[in-house]
Amino acid sequence: MSVLNLGGVITGIFAPDRKGKYQNIILGYADINDYLENEAYYGAVIGRFAGRIYGGAIELDRRVYELERNNLGVNTLHGGPCGWHSKLWEVRPFEGEKEVGLVLECTSADGEAGFPGEVKATVKYILNNSNELYFVVAAETDKTTVVNVANHTYFNLSGDLERNILKHKLKIEADQFLELSSFFVPTGKALTVKETPFDFRAAKEIGQDLEADHPQLKAAGGYDHPFLFGRETGRMELMDERSGRGLTVTTNNPCVVLYTTNFPVARKLYNGRLPEKRMGICLETQNPPIGVGGCFREGSILKPGQVYRRWTRYKFHTGSPG
Repeated sequence: MSVLNLGGVITGIFAPDRKGKYQNIILGYADINDYLENEAYYGAVIGRFAGRIYGGAIELDRRVYELERNNLGVNTLHGGPCGWHSKLWEVRPFEGEKEVGLVLECTSADGEAGFPGEVKATVKYILNNSNELYFVVAAETDKTTVVNVANHTYFNLSGDLERNILKHKLKIEADQFLELSSFFVPTGKALTVKETPFDFRAAKEIGQDLEADHPQLKAAGGYDHPFLFGRETGRMELMDERSGRGLTVTTNNPCVVLYTTNFPVARKLYNGRLPEKRMGICLETQNPPIGVGGCFREGSILKPGQVYRRWTRYKFHTGSPG
């Protein structure tokens, strides 16, 4: 795999198909300079708050903090324009007997994008001999704030972007998803996935119900929704049967935001083509976004003396799920 110190961006993950051919299984730009803008957030560490904060404001300790609004003129998205995806991280490599990795560190200043508190964050990418990649996050603050960190890698298991992800099979072990408003933020309602296009409890092709006549799909232009695991460890499986590549994702985060490249950014990809809708799939493990009336805010509050700790494991395989 390859990683930039800019935004902690993963630019490549190279995995074999069933015949042993190694190819890149994520989206990335042809021109490295495009990561300076990276409007699509390809491969980036997202913080201090992943997802949207409705109204670009947050109330903490009876004080309202006005945040920078960079989404629809209403919301704060992915930590604002100077979020962690745009930071130069300090990077330190390490090597063990059965694993190698990188330790990335950065400091988010008090008042950055309007957020209170200086936050010190550490991210670890750990790649081991069991074909597992760990994304591990720790963060501390000196004032009450909100922290919600995710990785925004777009997966495409076909290899070198040979095909879109509509035929990929996806399984998400979640019984509920969050209803979104017209501003793409949670309304506060958790809906059952049963008998809806959002039911991935049994593996199915991503494209099977993507064009279904469902108001939530139409509003978002596809899947862009948080799924609630409702258990201590969340689990997902992604499979491309044509190449034989599979990916099993587990996490201690309470939800995953499923995004199906509904609004591609017109910057050339490393295969020489412009991105198209459904070219990649994001499985953003995180806390729920903060929606209407501040709903789901409480789960992301971090106070002095507390440590935010989250991990996500990506296990790559060409056989049965791991």
